[in-house]
Amino acid sequence: MLMLLGLVALAFIIAALLAMWALVSIPVYLAAKALTGGRASLAGAMVATLFGAIVYSFVAWLGAILFWAFFGAGSQLLGSIVAFLALLWVYKSVFRVGWLQAFGVAVLAIVIMTAIMFLIGAIASIPVFVLRATPPWSGWGIPL
Repeated sequence: MLMLLGLVALAFIIAALLAMWALVSIPVYLAAKALTGGRASLAGAMVATLFGAIVYSFVAWLGAILFWAFFGAGSQLLGSIVAFLALLWVYKSVFRVGWLQAFGVAVLAIVIMTAIMFLIGAIASIPVFVLRATPPWSGWGIPL
C-alpha cells in the first residue's frame, strides 16, 4: 500500500512538472511569435524553455565554481551573467534569430509572465474578499 502511495505521489509530481513546463513555455512562445514574425511554434518554445533551463543551471553552477578562484563572492554574479548569455544562445538557436532578438524574447517573456501572474493573483484574490466573514459589529457590511 505504501509503495502504491509513493507511485501515485510520483505521478502527481511528474504531472505537475509537465503542467508547469507547459505554462512557463506560453510566455516564451508569445514573445518569440511576436519577435520572429510568426515563425515560432509552441513545441519550439517548449524545447527552448527546457534546454534553456538546463543550460542556464549548468552554466551558472559551473561558472560559479570556475570563477571562484579569481573573483571570490562575485563569481555567482559572473556565473549568472554568463549563464544568461548561454540562455540567449539557446533562444538564438531554437528560434533562428540574432542576439538582440533573443534578448528581446527573454525580456518580453518576462513581461508577459509578470502580467499573467498579476492577473492570476488578482483573480485568485477575489474569493478571499468575498468569502471572508464580516464581524457583526461592523455595521457597514465591509469585511475587516
